[in-house]
Amino acid sequence: MKVSLDGDFSKLKESLNKMANINFLDLHKEIGEYVVSSTQQRFRAGKSPSGEKWPKSIRAKIDRGQTLRDTKRLQNSITSKAGYDKVEIGTNVKYAAVHQFGATIKPKRKNYLKFKIGKRWAQKKKVDIPKREFLGINNNDKDEILKIINRHIEEASR
Repeated sequence: MKVSLDGDFSKLKESLNKMANINFLDLHKEIGEYVVSSTQQRFRAGKSPSGEKWPKSIRAKIDRGQTLRDTKRLQNSITSKAGYDKVEIGTNVKYAAVHQFGATIKPKRKNYLKFKIGKRWAQKKKVDIPKREFLGINNNDKDEILKIINRHIEEASR
C-alpha cells in the first residue's frame, strides 16, 4: 500500500520548525510551579482537586483548626521536578499517601493503638483515616496548563 500527498507544505514546515524552538524544560518548570501553587491553594481551602471538602480531622475539631494544616509540613513539602520530557509533582512526606488515598491503621505488635487526642488518651483496635485527596489536576488546572503551553508555543513562533 502506498500513500502520497501533494501540496504546499511550507506552512507545515514553518510551524514544525517553530515548535522545535520550544524550551521544554522551561515549559515543564512553569507547569510544575503552577500545579504546586494550585495544590497549596487546595490546602488553604481544605478541598480535593474535584472541589470536595475534606473530612474534618479529630485534631482540627478539638483545636478548631484546619485539617492537614497544623504544622503545614505536608503542604510545604509539595514540590515539582521538571525535565525536558516531563514534570512531576509530589511530596516526600511518608504519611502523604495515607491522606491522599485514605487508610486503616491497625496495631502491629499489640491489641490496641494508643494515642492522645487533645489531653486524653484513646485506645482503639483500628483507626480509619478518610481520604483527603490533595494531589491531582482539575478542569481549571487543565485550562491554565493549556494557556501556559499556548504561550510557550507563541513565544517560540516569534
